[in-house]
Amino acid sequence: MKRTIYLDWLRILAALAVVTIHVAAGVVTDKAQTYESPWMAGNFFESISRWAVPMFVMISGALMLSSKKEISTSNFLETKMAKILIPLFAFSVIYYANEVRKGEFTFSISDFIERFATDDIMYHLWFLYMIAGLYLITPLLKILIQHAKRKDVEYFLLLWLFASVISKALEYFIGYSFKIELFFVTHYVGYFVLGYYLYTYDLQEKWRNLLYFGGFVGWITTFFMTYHESVKLDEPLEHYWYDEHSPNVLLVAVALFVLFKSTKLGEAKLPWIGTVISQASFGIYLIHVLVMQTLYEKFEFVWFDLHPIIGIPYKILIVTALSTILVSLVRKVPIVRGIIP
Repeated sequence: MKRTIYLDWLRILAALAVVTIHVAAGVVTDKAQTYESPWMAGNFFESISRWAVPMFVMISGALMLSSKKEISTSNFLETKMAKILIPLFAFSVIYYANEVRKGEFTFSISDFIERFATDDIMYHLWFLYMIAGLYLITPLLKILIQHAKRKDVEYFLLLWLFASVISKALEYFIGYSFKIELFFVTHYVGYFVLGYYLYTYDLQEKWRNLLYFGGFVGWITTFFMTYHESVKLDEPLEHYWYDEHSPNVLLVAVALFVLFKSTKLGEAKLPWIGTVISQASFGIYLIHVLVMQTLYEKFEFVWFDLHPIIGIPYKILIVTALSTILVSLVRKVPIVRGIIP
């Protein structure tokens, strides 16, 4: 399949945004700094990055659901699932071993199996469990998509919007929502199909402009509502406005996808380093938490404290650079390169 440049740009930005989220997390969850300028800086960086996982899912949906390549379900699952399950198992072992080394886990085979089965080894690996589920249903989704008209896909997305975005908002604001069983269209499957929709169909200029405005409002809402609602809590952070299925995060994700698809931003030639990061984005996701932990534990002269408005970008740069280098090195070693497809 011919590479689509704007998807590479979005993949690069999403990889940087994921690193940003995890670097800034230590600031916005620090109760000692709540609502002071360091916390506000952390909230700023979190607010401009929360669209990252939805974007990765949308890119996957755009490419996988639009593919015209004929492939049997068994072959599809064999090729695609291996690219998820092998890294999932390998990095679960790596992160589990590191937690045992630090004394956080007590080693036993049964403990590893239980933690592996329940996604309880490292916080960011949940993404692989989620994407594995999407891959499992992709052969069925492709049958639906191949026979669907544009209005059919829009109907699917409207159901998802109600089931996973509006319902969650109702729960947050009024404490309950309408209980209709719509499991088929809930959670990340909506972003998966949304990526296909935005990739396949063009929007009129008036709708694009409305989405750009909505994306800006979504970002401002994420920042200010997180602050406004957090001050009411005993805990340092109100998580709802960071949630991937909050309307504000959805608006930012959609606006960015459309912006890069429909403007010259997405047509710009990738620099060398951009190509490297795009190709390494999955590996960066897998390994960056280990890099962060190692720098924090072993290399304080690198992972030193700065005011987050400077310190967060500095740490993003360090973590991304080291993660990219490690991914490139791992891919050159025949025995282990399969753990980072």
